Amino acid sequence: MCGEIDETIEVNLQLLERFKVMTRMLGLEVPESVASGPRGLADPKGRAAYMEQIFQLGLMRALKDAQAAEEDETVDAIASQAIAFARLAGFIAGQLPPDADLFRAVIEAVTTGHSETAKLQQQYRSNQAEAHGHDHDHGHHHPHDEPHRH
Repeated sequence: MCGEIDETIEVNLQLLERFKVMTRMLGLEVPESVASGPRGLADPKGRAAYMEQIFQLGLMRALKDAQAAEEDETVDAIASQAIAFARLAGFIAGQLPPDADLFRAVIEAVTTGHSETAKLQQQYRSNQAEAHGHDHDHGHHHPHDEPHRH
């Protein structure tokens, strides 16, 4: 048992070192020390809480950047963020060995996030209709309703 723990720690250290090297290869500075980090990741609830925290921080950063974009570039900013975050997810997932099968989980997460947006849009429209005292369309079109390709 102790040997398994030592082996797991060694694998974790090797993965982290490779992650740091690849980050440097991309021209980014790697922090030398970190004050505190995630805890409780061995527990599913701890992992879920950590992933939710990362999601919320990323979403807030994305919103902040979208708000700071020029008015005629908001859609481009949001589309760029989606593509960049997807690239980041793939890059991070690629740090683990192929047998970890993290790529599938990443694709499922992208699909879930996309579905979540559709549900929130439907809820938003329903709330708007209630606020206006009706539930039928008067030809109001929102920019996010239109397809946009990059």
